[in-house]
Amino acid sequence: MSSFEKVPPLAAVESIGFLLDEQFSLVALAAALEPLRLANQLAGRALYRWQTLSMDGRALRASNGMWVTPDGAAGDAGELHGLILCGSDAAQARERPELERYLRQQAQPGRFLGALGSGSWTLARAGLLEGYQCSTSWRCRVDLQRAFPGVALSAQPFVVDRDRGTAAGGAAGLELMLQLIAGRHGQPLVRAIAETLAFELVRCEPLPAQMPLSLCGDEPSPKLREVISLMESNLEEPLELGQLAGFVALSRRQLERLFERHLQCSPARYYLRLRLVRARQLLRRTRLSVVEVAAACGFLSAQTFSRCYREHFALCPSDERRTPQVALH
Repeated sequence: MSSFEKVPPLAAVESIGFLLDEQFSLVALAAALEPLRLANQLAGRALYRWQTLSMDGRALRASNGMWVTPDGAAGDAGELHGLILCGSDAAQARERPELERYLRQQAQPGRFLGALGSGSWTLARAGLLEGYQCSTSWRCRVDLQRAFPGVALSAQPFVVDRDRGTAAGGAAGLELMLQLIAGRHGQPLVRAIAETLAFELVRCEPLPAQMPLSLCGDEPSPKLREVISLMESNLEEPLELGQLAGFVALSRRQLERLFERHLQCSPARYYLRLRLVRARQLLRRTRLSVVEVAAACGFLSAQTFSRCYREHFALCPSDERRTPQVALH
């Protein structure tokens, strides 16, 4: 851990509410909470306090099947400096007038509103993302773009736009919180948090596997750039080729031709390389197990991951940590 000068006292501790929707992602919630905990720990005092909320205060089931009892009901939360909706992938299928009304009530000057995963759909349906940039889960990306043309959909894993912040889910929620902490308490604190969270430090690095598009001959298509950005934002849950093509209004064959023209490889091959290079970074720079690295890079089994890794790097993942640290390529 690097040396870090403690944050000077500020006027007030910031209070943040995490509003849980049925079938919310527990992983996304944990990723968003951890930077706040470390901010307090590293600063040596309370910078943030947080509470988990549901609309009625009752326990609700997360997407992994676990029951979670929130700290209280949304209506009893008291004064909040920020509210972040932990969304559900079922958000599109349900009318939630009470939830949307509550969100609109919370949209006060000086109060930050955010969403994790498909929570951005609910914010958009409540009219709270009109004219804002937004990131969202790939599961509702196309539908959100069609249903809410006034929302500027981004391919980035997270976006902060004025008093709104959205993250596609998973570790992107952590990156969103780091940016919010940086805006309030500065980069030294964020760097200290990131050093403690080695996995997230690696995630924030550019992927060396990405070929500089300016060197690919013809000027690359904006659609190619967007697809690559989508790939980089979805390494843990890889998107299917048809989904990637649909996001940029191309057919599968058109997308394949685009990659062959500019990168001389197939989209699937390029995507696999991104995932494997990220895996190499994690193996060399974190203490995650091979199984954990495999899951973080979108492989369903450690066996499949090991086979692909060995074919690509001529080295088993378990042997990677015993090799000298050289430039990744």
